[in-house]
Amino acid sequence: MTRSGVKLNESTSIHVLASDLGIRLTVNPVGDIVALCHRKVEKFLVDLENCSKPSELLSLVANKLGTIFVEIRSDADLQQVVEEYVNRGELVFATLPDELTHEVFGITLKLVNRGRFDLPYVSIIDCRGPKASRVYFTKWHELGHLLILTDQRRFAFKRTHTLHEYKSPEESLVDVLAGEFAYYSPMVKPLATGEISFEAIEAIRDELCPDGSMTSAMIGITKAWPGPCLLIEAALAHKKAQGDSLQAMFGFITAPAPTLRAVNVMPNEAARRQGLQIFRNFRVPQGSIISRVFTGDSFHGEARENLNWWKASDGTQLPNMPILVRARRIRQSVHALVVPISAPR
Repeated sequence: MTRSGVKLNESTSIHVLASDLGIRLTVNPVGDIVALCHRKVEKFLVDLENCSKPSELLSLVANKLGTIFVEIRSDADLQQVVEEYVNRGELVFATLPDELTHEVFGITLKLVNRGRFDLPYVSIIDCRGPKASRVYFTKWHELGHLLILTDQRRFAFKRTHTLHEYKSPEESLVDVLAGEFAYYSPMVKPLATGEISFEAIEAIRDELCPDGSMTSAMIGITKAWPGPCLLIEAALAHKKAQGDSLQAMFGFITAPAPTLRAVNVMPNEAARRQGLQIFRNFRVPQGSIISRVFTGDSFHGEARENLNWWKASDGTQLPNMPILVRARRIRQSVHALVVPISAPR
């Protein structure tokens, strides 16, 4: 688990946060914080016996953590929210137009002049333009901040950033929490039967949380799937050594052409136990269906392959393991589901 090359479990700020939350020092503070948040959510669920969908869980957790969601769908909505809260003496809301830049998806503010029936927080969710596709994840991100809020930590603006912007260790941790609960495993697993596929993921998303994006569904449902699976995003990229050297190049030097690489790889827990892994930034084998879907006319395909097709730049080869690869092209990248093929009995 990394962010900008810094391992979250080695981050000083994450260790301090764990200590503030009453967690003793361990080598896995991220896992301990996630487990603590799971226990909190399990306690919330005691009060709502029939909660069976992540969208219902979202409303429950928001209420328990003391926030309401205010969705901004137009500039007029934003102006109306600013005027309403400023007129109530919440002067910090006057900064919202400046705070909600194209890089910022959500902000949670603490009220200073609460009415008798007001919850203590307001989570502003920017739904304008392309941000609309991430509304569901943004809401969970804002709740993630509240799940790890402690008395020792002063509450301030909390923002949900774009995927390509640098994030602090705490922001990255909150993304981990959002991923844990956006597709809550106990609600997904009863529907996660048979072989995983893009069609199965879409069916589960449509039943449990149609408001969620397909990207968040792929991540959350793959993670909760009981059988071993890797989720890969492949796109044109340079190998790490080239990427580092390119930053120091002058403009007159011709940069090497990027190649198709596994820019993001997410194994679920069952895959880790079985040893199914493809490392981030490995070059995609030319014969793989992933490569053929990326360069061909078809937007999807599947094929039986072998894990040992994948090699590091130094020639290191992954172990012999028959795999089934399902690939789907989405704009300038390919998403792939990789599962092991059991030997015939």
